Amino acid sequence: MNYIIIHKIMKLLSAYCLSVILFMISSVLICKTNASGAEKLLYIDTEASCISLKCHDTMGKKKYVHAIGVDGLKCTRCHEIITDGEHRFKALPPKTERLCEMCHSNKFTTPSEIKKNPPKVLPIEKEAFAHKPFFEGQCTECHDAHESDYYRHLKSDYPETPYAKYSESTYGLCFLVNCHKGLEKVFAEPRTLTLTAFRNGNLNLHFRHVNKKKGRTCIVCHDNHYSKTPKIINETFTFGKRELAINYEKAESGGSCNSTCHRLATYDRYDPVFNFIKTTPRPGMDATENELKLSRERDREMQKQKMSPDTVPVQEPPDPVTEQKQ
Repeated sequence: MNYIIIHKIMKLLSAYCLSVILFMISSVLICKTNASGAEKLLYIDTEASCISLKCHDTMGKKKYVHAIGVDGLKCTRCHEIITDGEHRFKALPPKTERLCEMCHSNKFTTPSEIKKNPPKVLPIEKEAFAHKPFFEGQCTECHDAHESDYYRHLKSDYPETPYAKYSESTYGLCFLVNCHKGLEKVFAEPRTLTLTAFRNGNLNLHFRHVNKKKGRTCIVCHDNHYSKTPKIINETFTFGKRELAINYEKAESGGSCNSTCHRLATYDRYDPVFNFIKTTPRPGMDATENELKLSRERDREMQKQKMSPDTVPVQEPPDPVTEQKQ
């Protein structure tokens, strides 16, 4: 009789132990806390996906998904494990360029498991002018490495098309993050002698191009990464399925543009140019000769101090060649 009871108890214990073991095996990670309870160490199955019902289960559900960034079996391409089997990783480098170029550079062959061919934007070409975060290798200043609800995996609002109705929120990526706070003033004033160097006299040409119901967006004139032209001006821009020329020429105190948008137009900050093109009404008053003279003197003084004639919010792209030599 006692033998039968002992046998049943042993059977129940065996079943319980087996269930515990199976639970441990089926779990992707197991948590352990040290004696003080201050530190928690996660043990992981490195052969299993990092994205499951138990871990990172919200990833991969946004509108734009970075394929490699939400593939739970490829996390270690960017996140390097310190000790196999433990959820501890080396800190990501402050400059993510070296990670991004494994897929986005012509120096490397796109990994065979990547279905689509990612855009090849790295490295920066010699003699190019670059957008500051791109030149510094800070790709994640603008892009989310995993997923995003914004076009091109961006971190906030930015227009997808060549035309957009202007508002500050339309350019949330530029205005609402740390890079260009204050830059929205450039697009709010139709007349200025201080806010931007892109002006004809005191006529703010940034305002005239952008601040309208069907305003030109930044991507029409400027490249988001780098360009061979000062001010990161595009040589061409995409309109539908066509590539249209811009033909921008920089001058000492202005420049000219002979694009497919309009006939040749020239601007000068201190000696305003009359252009034979159809335009909308120009609000405000033209600057006087004395005001233009004072603005030239101010800009010269700022140049002596090795500053751009633009005000602080408008950032001049660094010259990669110069910085590399230093």
